[in-house]
Amino acid sequence: MSESAWGEGIAATATLDADESWPYESEDTRPSPPAALPSPYPLYPVALKLDGRLAVVVGGGEIAHRKAAELLKAGARVWAIAPEWPGDFERLEADPETGGRLLRVTRRFTAGDLVGAFLVVAATDDVATQRAVARAAEAQGVLCNVVDVNDLCSFYVPATLRRGSLAIAVQTDGKFPLLAVALRDRLARLIGPDFAPALDRLAEARAEVRSLHPDDAGRRVGELKALLPEEALDLLLAERFEEFETRVASWRKGLA
Repeated sequence: MSESAWGEGIAATATLDADESWPYESEDTRPSPPAALPSPYPLYPVALKLDGRLAVVVGGGEIAHRKAAELLKAGARVWAIAPEWPGDFERLEADPETGGRLLRVTRRFTAGDLVGAFLVVAATDDVATQRAVARAAEAQGVLCNVVDVNDLCSFYVPATLRRGSLAIAVQTDGKFPLLAVALRDRLARLIGPDFAPALDRLAEARAEVRSLHPDDAGRRVGELKALLPEEALDLLLAERFEEFETRVASWRKGLA
């Protein structure tokens, strides 16, 4: 484990009391995490920047492995905690792109494990551990997801379709996640891989317009709308990427 990736985190946790009741004196004084009450408000969708942030994954099975892999892919430093490791965490550790940001700790979760964490994912079937994670997260202001236990979550993870930098997330406020998965999979058949390079072309065009008209927001919006009318989107949905590129090239000539 590299010093640059983990030196700060290890130093921060070296002085913690390993007692699971921390920071409470006894089991009887621990507050329970708040129950998920019906709300008249919809959830607020966000896209989190996790580059360099500490994310804790509690659990060592296949679901925990998948959650750790997704967090590592997003740039997080991942601290995985479990008494045993049936999931293939060795492969994550061996990956040169992510292994240096993964630290495994073979023991049970303690509340002090969340000091300095941005978020925690509990991927375990152990009810006592689920509640301990949610309780510690609530006490320390850490975002918490307990897999398949809505009442203990402060956020849900949507079903996500990725095409390069394009991400389409579908969520159901935790009511029926399989519907979100089904919709995501249906969208995957409509939105093909051409959308990844297409978005890169559009990003280049946007940068060009911003450089040409740095002080004219209205002009920038007008130029970019001309670049992507419905007809251009139809080309991508029909997997006619070469025609889309021709359209972008023609639009560029008209900028001058």
